[in-house]
Amino acid sequence: MIYDVLIPTVPFIAGYLGTYTLYKGGIIKRNLHVNLWNFIIGAAFLISGIGGFILLILMAVGIKSPLNPQLLYWHVEAGLTLTLVTVFHFRDYWKSTKKLFFPKSRRVKT
Repeated sequence: MIYDVLIPTVPFIAGYLGTYTLYKGGIIKRNLHVNLWNFIIGAAFLISGIGGFILLILMAVGIKSPLNPQLLYWHVEAGLTLTLVTVFHFRDYWKSTKKLFFPKSRRVKT
């Protein structure tokens, strides 16, 4: 099965850059920008997670249906989106993310 990488990623990059530009331009508040992308992370997680869970159950029971390849396709596409949006999320919360990954004694001041 061939997966599309550009189809799910380009709109999300454009959308993120759009809302980020609106936020930096003072048109929307930071809360709206961040909450929108938090919602998108949640939706992508639900789609990917529920799809993966259903696929796991179908595989465990040994059910092969015409739904499996489509479900797998959308599970992977939502996973790509989730990965990309998570990178944006780390960027938005870099100060707290930095504390998570780098101990205080090894942190570089920026």
